[in-house]
This record gives sequence, structure tokens and C-alpha cells, in this order.
Amino acid sequence: MNDINKGTRIELVRRIIMAAAVMLGIGFIGYVAPAMITLEWVDFAREQAGELESPYGFITEEDKRLAALPLEEYIAEITGGKTLNLDPGQWGDFFQQVYLASSGQYVGSTYGDRISDMDKRWYFSPEEKSVQVFFRPDELPASSWGLSRHLDTVYLSLINQNGVSYIESIYWDYTDPYNRPYNQPPARMLYPLRTAGVAVLIAGIILALALPRRRPEAGDIAYRAGSITAGDFVGLMLFGVFLALPVLISEGSTQVFGDLWIITVVMIFMASFGVMVLYANGWHASYRLKLLPEGLFRTTFKGVDQYYYSDISSVEEVLLVYPKWFLWAFRILMLFALLTGKGASTSTAGPYLLAESASYAGLLVKNRDGRPLYIWYADQMGNVILPGYEQVINECRQRGIVYNDEPRVVQGFMYMK
Repeated sequence: MNDINKGTRIELVRRIIMAAAVMLGIGFIGYVAPAMITLEWVDFAREQAGELESPYGFITEEDKRLAALPLEEYIAEITGGKTLNLDPGQWGDFFQQVYLASSGQYVGSTYGDRISDMDKRWYFSPEEKSVQVFFRPDELPASSWGLSRHLDTVYLSLINQNGVSYIESIYWDYTDPYNRPYNQPPARMLYPLRTAGVAVLIAGIILALALPRRRPEAGDIAYRAGSITAGDFVGLMLFGVFLALPVLISEGSTQVFGDLWIITVVMIFMASFGVMVLYANGWHASYRLKLLPEGLFRTTFKGVDQYYYSDISSVEEVLLVYPKWFLWAFRILMLFALLTGKGASTSTAGPYLLAESASYAGLLVKNRDGRPLYIWYADQMGNVILPGYEQVINECRQRGIVYNDEPRVVQGFMYMK
């Protein structure tokens, strides 16, 4: 019997690898850097002159007061005393490179690729306002600069031959999507694991496909390879799409259980159908039915089931439908999504209608000890997916076993029967 069942478990392992690759790949691709520090060159003389400029033509008394202050007093009032003097010898070149990037001279700066794409649009003029340069906290002495919490702000100053230069540094906590500035950092910085996620996804799928397959032997009754491949594709699509939706909606894979957690719960429930499809598909891929002189032998990754002709009492046609509790769970989910307004009720209605109307044709081989053997040979469209199933009917009838061609409805799932 070990030879009969040899190589069946590899089909379950194959689906586990594919599902794990999709889950890890989406998690890595959607992972958002937990924090960022922005550095922006500040020309206080230009900022003070801008106090008397307004696109709406409305100048307040406070604006006039700030514009009338001496420059040093203006700087002191704007910075609020949150300034940090840096060593010119250690930080002089750093200041220069940040200045070039922040003032729009991207090509000439080492940090020209750390500017938001939104700040590089054609209508933006760096001559009117400088832009933010993005850094990870571990790239700077953030803690010694006093930058550790959301919106911590410090003005870095450096004395050079032109006087005193200033850079505004701000700490941004990205764990909450609502904390992020409108101008997002470059994708490679915002999503640092995106390349790794794509690599994991591709490597996992390739590994799963490269695993050896058990070929049907002469006389084996097995499911069509085409239907199994299509099932794997559908399962991965269901699993991947519904797993990725909360990541997109919550703007990060570590943010999925934040304020919009109910959407995540609904989408995980929907993604579970993809897991069920993959599991069932692994069961079908490992399925072999052998008609030996002494009886029927069914092998799957669950093991070998033996049904001797002398123990079989009857064979009858059956129709498989999903259990009522399963359909009720769908109805409750749709109602909950409709009442809360946070779930996508239309995304659950389609699968529910398909599940409610689905039925699969098969045979029920009854054993005298009460053990049933279900042989599912047609899908919900009536297409034969298990060629050669008629051999079971013919063999049993030749041996005088009762055959009932009137279909009886049973509830459950294919891989459970």
C-alpha cells in the first residue's frame, strides 16, 4: 500500500508553498517603513519676506509683526529655541548636499534621489520653496538630535563663510497612515522590502512548480491536469486578491488591524475561500482510484482507502451542495457588512450566489460497515472532470452490486467526502 500512496503528500506541500509565498510576498511588498526624518533647507530671509505675501490677499497683524522683526529675532521666534549647532568640519559637506537636493538641484546632490516624486512635478518651483529630503532614522543620529516621536522638530544650524545655514528636521511616525505627510518618500524608501517581496513570491511559485509530480499509472482513474491547473490559478487569485485588499486600503501590511480592522476581517474570510480551493485542489491532484481484482482503492494525501467488492452494498448517484451553516455564514457576513458600512457587501454577494447554486455530481459507494466512498466526477457546470469513472459503475454492476441512478443530495465539501 505504501507504493500505491507514494508521492501523494507532495501535492499538499506544493499548495502550502504557493500560499506561503503569496502571503509572505504580499506582506513584504506592502510593508511600510515605520518612520522617516525629513530635512529641508530653510532660507529665513525668504521666509520672512513671504509673511507679507498671501495668495488670498489677506495679511494678518501677526504676519505684519513677524515681517517687522529683525532677522535674528524672527529666526528665534520661528524655531522656538529648538536649534542644534553642528560641527562644520563633520557636517559641512552633508549640509551642502542637503541644500542642493532641497533647492531643486537634484543632479548635483548625493541625495537627489531622496525627493518625493510629488515635489518633482512640472508645476513645482524650488525657487519659491525648498523641498523635503527623506532619511531613515538609522541613517542619522536621530536620538542625539532629539528626534524620536511623531512631529519632533529640530532646526539644525551650521556656521560657514556665508553666515549661518539652517535645516529643518522633522520626525514622522509612519505606523499610522494619517501621520504621513502628503508628499510620500520615494517608493524604495517607503517600501523597503518590496524587492524582497517580489523575489519571495516568484521563488516560492517556481519552487512549488518545480517539485516532482506523481504521474498516473496504467489503469489509474485521476482528475484532469487542466482542471487542477485552473483550480490552482483560481485559488491563488482569490487568496492573493483578498489578502492584498486590506493592505492597499490600510496603506501598509502592518496597519491592517488598525481603524479599518473590520475590512481586514471580512477580506481574510474571503481569502479563506482561496485556501479552501488550494487545499481541495491538492486533494484532487493527489487523487488516484484503482480498480483491482479484489476491490476499489482510493489514494490521496490523506492516505489509502480500501473498499473490497465483497463489502460493498450499493452504488448510487449523488449531488453535492455546500452545507447550510456555510451559506448562513455568508448571509450573516453580508448583513454585517451592509449594516456597518465598512465592508464591501457587493464583494461577498457574488461568491455567495455562486456558492448557493453550486452542485457537483458524483457516486456514493456504500460499504456494509457504514464507510462511504464518494467519487466526484463532474463540476458545477456538468463537465466531466474524472474521466473513467464509468468503470466503477460497470465493474460493480457486473459483480451484482445494486446501482441507483436517481441522484440524492448530500451536503459538504469535495475534499471532506
